[in-house]
Amino acid sequence: MPEESRPRWFSFARIEVIFLILLLLTTVCSTFCAYQANSWSSIQSRKYQEASSLRTQSVNAYNDANTETLVDLNAFLAWVDALSANDTARANGIAERFSPEFKPAFAAWMNLGKGQPKGTAPPGTPFSLPEYRLSAEIQGFLLEENATATFNAALAAGNASSAYVLNTLIYAIVLFLCGVGERWKSPQLQKVILVAAVLLFCFATATLLWLPKTF
Repeated sequence: MPEESRPRWFSFARIEVIFLILLLLTTVCSTFCAYQANSWSSIQSRKYQEASSLRTQSVNAYNDANTETLVDLNAFLAWVDALSANDTARANGIAERFSPEFKPAFAAWMNLGKGQPKGTAPPGTPFSLPEYRLSAEIQGFLLEENATATFNAALAAGNASSAYVLNTLIYAIVLFLCGVGERWKSPQLQKVILVAAVLLFCFATATLLWLPKTF
């Protein structure tokens, strides 16, 4: 049927069908965006809680490491006092009671003093050597790294949730345009509204495909 011979209601019906299809697709996409926004928001809350728990565990581990360092330091100072007083028996007794994590560093430190006069302490202290490694300190460092990574994951989840909320608002504008466009009797104005709705729908859908999903 030639364009000029078609009845006016044919053009209205065709545009209304397009509006109806666009309305249906927009409703589905908008619902999906709302679901994703809620899911990412839940992930964000859970990740923040995990990060807070890991940070607390990290602080506790560092506190344990500081306590162990103080114990090793007091034992080392007692050994230095015994060495300074030429009390070899007492110094050896204290050295035998060093913590298992301090003994390797102490042995490495003593090796630095080879060739020095007997009863002379090597330069520096065992605490500055790489052999002095506390498991609590290592655990605290690993927990701190995990806490930072979890916190960053929470921020990313929050950004994803915000992006889905914004996309939902764009779809809401499309729904509004579809509802308004169907009621106008002017074909020219209907086409303008339809083009605007389609452009916004395409933009929101492209963003929807690009955004991360929770499944």
